[in-house]
Amino acid sequence: MAPALKTILIVEDERELLHILNDELTSRGYKVELARNGQEGLDKLQSVEPDLVICDRAMPVMSGYQFLERLRGAYPQYNNLPFIFLTALADPRDRHSVDHLNPTSYLEKPVDFEKLAKTINHVLSKPA
Repeated sequence: MAPALKTILIVEDERELLHILNDELTSRGYKVELARNGQEGLDKLQSVEPDLVICDRAMPVMSGYQFLERLRGAYPQYNNLPFIFLTALADPRDRHSVDHLNPTSYLEKPVDFEKLAKTINHVLSKPA
């Protein structure tokens, strides 16, 4: 029996990048769910239980920071959900400002798809 597909929730406001990530990860065998901002991401959690979240930091409506803060605070079942920030905010102070929310990884844009794939494989291969 084939292993169940891992579900990745991508939260990204840049439409073109959202579609590129969707195509890239779908082609690598993942089930992908999409959201355009943190609020849509929270809404998706009502119907989807992702194995991993990939999220931008700076978005309208609700930022990635606010999304992760809400996720860790209001949804205890997601306290250990792997969460990768994918962001153009490369300043170490930006990275440090979210450390207390325990993101799994912090990758910079432009996206290095090989690095992203390695990070995803590493994160999803860890025992829960």
